[in-house]
Amino acid sequence: MDSLQRDRFELLSAYIDGEVTAAERYQVQELLSKDPDMQRLYTRLMKLRQGLRQLPVPTCETTAPETVQKVFSRIDRRRSRKAFIWGGAALAALFVSAVSGVFSGNRSFVPQVAQSPEPEVASEPLMISANQPVIEIPKAPVAPSENKANQNDLN
Repeated sequence: MDSLQRDRFELLSAYIDGEVTAAERYQVQELLSKDPDMQRLYTRLMKLRQGLRQLPVPTCETTAPETVQKVFSRIDRRRSRKAFIWGGAALAALFVSAVSGVFSGNRSFVPQVAQSPEPEVASEPLMISANQPVIEIPKAPVAPSENKANQNDLN
């Protein structure tokens, strides 16, 4: 189908649907009076339109409020299903923690507080030496270039 045929088809469809301007209506009527291909296309489109209008419309089995109620009941079931899954997971975690407590070395179910060892008491008091260090601190060696610089400063 080339662009001219496509344009004519769209124009004819718009004409049948009543969506054309007065100039376009005149153009389609001129084409229908002179062009046999346009006449066949018009006849086919009119039969198709009539056939679509004669199709039976299916009746709705439920009303809108019933449909809304069904949708919300499904949503509620999904929520309750999720709550059931989370509750089951919590029970499983509780069971695992209880079993691990039974099989651990501690047989007591009473909570216990951690105990720290007794601090060691120093037998000698702490001594601080302000003027005399307890350990002798060695003097840092002086580099030879610094010795000459220090001697020149003194002179």
